Amino acid sequence: MAAQPETVQALQAWREIPWRIERSIEGLSEAQLDLRCETPGLTGREIVHHLVEANLIAATILIAALARNGCVYDWSWVQPGGDWMKRMGYDRAPVQPALATLRALSEYVSGLIAAAPDGFSRTVQLLDAPGAELYAKTVGGILAQEVEHAAEHLGTLSQIRAAHGL
Repeated sequence: MAAQPETVQALQAWREIPWRIERSIEGLSEAQLDLRCETPGLTGREIVHHLVEANLIAATILIAALARNGCVYDWSWVQPGGDWMKRMGYDRAPVQPALATLRALSEYVSGLIAAAPDGFSRTVQLLDAPGAELYAKTVGGILAQEVEHAAEHLGTLSQIRAAHGL
């Protein structure tokens, strides 16, 4: 079965997330990465790390779906937020190694998806909170969700730049 144009577009858009992040922070100094547009709110640095983390977790979910269609993936251990980000050091960690990792990971997982017969339509059963009900997502659906998630946070990066005249 041939992939639908929208799933192929979602894969291409997902592969572009690292470059979209890079363009959104291009020219910012280390100090400017630590600005935010409102309090509370994430800094540019925290947004970069949050997006890298989200796509790293999504990549493992995608790999699980490709490896065993319909498998269960428990990602209820993920609790992103202020305390999580502090423990992870997102407020002080350098962004370039994170972006380099995301670029390589996106290319790797994209190749796996494209090479898998029916790769876009494979599914995974997700558990996103202790005691929650499982729900199914397709590979194509996960890709589209992460593209939308990145767009939301990249919008915040644009707001940070605008708020500080950058």
